[in-house]
Amino acid sequence: MNKIHASSGRSRLVVIFLLAVVVLAACGLWHWGTAWTVPAAVGIPVRYKFLGYWDGAGSPSGKLLRPIGIAVASNGDVYVTDARIRVVRLASSGEFKGEWGREGNGTGEFGNPVGIAVASDGPVFVSDYERDRIQKFTSDGRFLLSFGASGKDPGRFNAPAGLVVDSSGSLYVADFYNHRVQKFRSDGSFEMIFGHPGRMGAGALHYPTGVAVTPEGKLLVADAYNYQFQWFDAGGNPIRRIGDHLFWLWPLRTSSKRGFKVPAGVAVGSNGLIHVADSGNHRIVMLSAKGEYVADWSIPDSNPKVFSPEQVAVSRDGETVYATDLSANRILILAVERQPAFQEDGTGKR
Repeated sequence: MNKIHASSGRSRLVVIFLLAVVVLAACGLWHWGTAWTVPAAVGIPVRYKFLGYWDGAGSPSGKLLRPIGIAVASNGDVYVTDARIRVVRLASSGEFKGEWGREGNGTGEFGNPVGIAVASDGPVFVSDYERDRIQKFTSDGRFLLSFGASGKDPGRFNAPAGLVVDSSGSLYVADFYNHRVQKFRSDGSFEMIFGHPGRMGAGALHYPTGVAVTPEGKLLVADAYNYQFQWFDAGGNPIRRIGDHLFWLWPLRTSSKRGFKVPAGVAVGSNGLIHVADSGNHRIVMLSAKGEYVADWSIPDSNPKVFSPEQVAVSRDGETVYATDLSANRILILAVERQPAFQEDGTGKR
């Protein structure tokens, strides 16, 4: 009998021990490997309204082919990079205004132009994913300077992707294979690094593809293959992150919608609203300034085998959103539309 009681006591201890291990592991996963909720925003009565497509008709080199990068200038002009190894400039109406670039290693030439950003005073920056460099141009495509080279040291790149320019003219680069974001002055001199390679914890980045700067000067990073977004302050300190995933293998929901699946691009309007190119879910997502879910719009004829949309941009007034639909060779145009006021009975009658 004593042996039976002793065996039973040991079994209970083993069960208690295993339960403790499970609880500790769950706590660890909660903190380091998971993010479960993105609450819905309250009191933001806006939604997306589809306006149409642009295909780049009128370009001497041909219509858009697998467009990737997109940016909006202060005057409303839209700049796009595509697989024809060029930059295309369009008016806010979609009318063709110019283009530049060709394949090569020289100035004004590209291997694979991906990211693009426009400074408030006009210069255009283009990242070259293949050549590991950034080139700076005037608004009409005249070459100004080039910086960067292949490598891991500060100021060097391994497949630079998304770009953004802040109000002071500094440039932020999503350094894709180096799993970090780099900041440069307008003359191309290196300034600092944001984030570090990793899959777990604040500040850890895994193939970042897009960057944006909030009206308050915070850096927002589309951490594509961690299925999340991260905010950093001006000193490079991680502030918060959002996105639902379980060990990066099972994207969960964002509010009541699907979770981010390879969120490739991000843009922030002057009104603080955040716009996300949720490429694996084939949709554009609108978030509040705090990262709360507001609305989304799905591509009705998306190609399920191709992650798209790729990148996203927003007009200076925050009222129009543009996204590159890589698989369909076009640009999507959406309006940020205020919804009608609703009575308590939900009828929408005034």
